[in-house]
Amino acid sequence: QEGHEEAMKLYKKALEIYKKTIGEDHSSVADTYHNMADVLKAQGDYKGAMGLSKKALKIDKKNLGEEHPFVGDTYFKIGILWHYQDETELALDMFEKTAVIYKKAYGTEHSQFCGIVDILTDMGRPPEDIPELAD
Repeated sequence: QEGHEEAMKLYKKALEIYKKTIGEDHSSVADTYHNMADVLKAQGDYKGAMGLSKKALKIDKKNLGEEHPFVGDTYFKIGILWHYQDETELALDMFEKTAVIYKKAYGTEHSQFCGIVDILTDMGRPPEDIPELAD
C-alpha cells in the first residue's frame, strides 16, 4: 500500500510538470493517467481508475485516432474496470469496441483479436452477434 501511495505522489508531480511544459493533450499526460489508473485499480478503486482511464482515452483518441490499437487497449482496460464493478453490459460494450479495433488493426488471425473474441464469447456475445465482426 505504501508503494502505491508513493507512486501516486510521483505520478501527480509528473502530471503537473507535463501539463505545464508540454500541454494537457500530450501523449505523456495520457500515459501518466494510464499509470495512475493502474495504481488505483491495484488498490481496488475502480471508479477512480475509470475516471483516469477515460481522461487518457480522450487524449489517445485525439492524438492517435479512434481506430488505433492503443485506443483498443484502453477500451479493454475500461471494460475490465466495468467487469470488476459487475457492470456486464458496459464491459461487453467496451470489449466489443476493442474487438472491432483489433480486427481492423491486426486481422482475425492475430492473438489480440482472438483473445478478445474468446472473452466476448465466454461472456455470451459471440462475434456472429456483432455486425462489425460477423463478416
